[in-house]
Amino acid sequence: MHSNPGRPSIRRVAFVLAIASLVATLVHAGPVALKTTELGRGPTVVFVPGLGSSRTDWLPTARKLLGRYRIVLVDLPGHGESPLPDPFSFAIAGEALDAVFAKQNPESTIVVAHQMGGRPVLAALAAHPGRVKGVVLIDVPVGLPIPIDDQQKKQFLDFMDQNYDMVANRMFGNLGRDTTQSKAIYTAFSQTPAATVKAFIREAFYTDGNKDAKMLKIPARFVFSSRIWKQGQTSGATFKQYGWEDTTAAAVRVPESAYWAMKDQPDTLAAIIGEFAAARIAAKK
Repeated sequence: MHSNPGRPSIRRVAFVLAIASLVATLVHAGPVALKTTELGRGPTVVFVPGLGSSRTDWLPTARKLLGRYRIVLVDLPGHGESPLPDPFSFAIAGEALDAVFAKQNPESTIVVAHQMGGRPVLAALAAHPGRVKGVVLIDVPVGLPIPIDDQQKKQFLDFMDQNYDMVANRMFGNLGRDTTQSKAIYTAFSQTPAATVKAFIREAFYTDGNKDAKMLKIPARFVFSSRIWKQGQTSGATFKQYGWEDTTAAAVRVPESAYWAMKDQPDTLAAIIGEFAAARIAAKK
């Protein structure tokens, strides 16, 4: 018996239904679950690390706030025991972080984000206004300091794919206050899967964090390490270096600090965070 050319076969129908089911699953899949560590009681401070860092890197600073605050340390997607979303975007990573923010009391929660971890945090807070009372952004880049066309971006990303170890070393091998600390930072960074690092860098190349920043409905406190905010440099120049369109915001410089500012100057950083958190949580709006 010959099949009717005008009627799809049972096998073809089953295949189409299977593909449709898979697409629906991907579209409606929930955010990946992120690993957290929770300590203490009181108003909440959620700490989000930077690219290649661990939630435990925050402990030196977080310990200074224990006794007054409840501490929530969370890993970024693709770090530690937290999976990388597939596909990846800062918006999708932001939804994973929002699942953590949503569990907190919105009237007494502050988020602290470091470096590239600030991008999904901004995406999450822009998409879910009212989730927290304020955000502290430490060395957070939101864009490129100079325009780069798509061809140049592609060339760099292709080169990174082919020469990952060399590019990673150049980008992340000199982040410390000195050579010894730089080696320690890079050793820790090397534990992060290459796929995670590439995903974050690609997303940073093709998205503009200023859009999410402009949508924030809460106050932000800007903090820069002295490695980024050089001696004699203006705060505006520092903002511009990290791609911020608004270069007029007030910022705090943490002296003698580098990529591990939370380990370099835990007392200073805890004081900045604690002062901001107390003021924001006390505010009625």
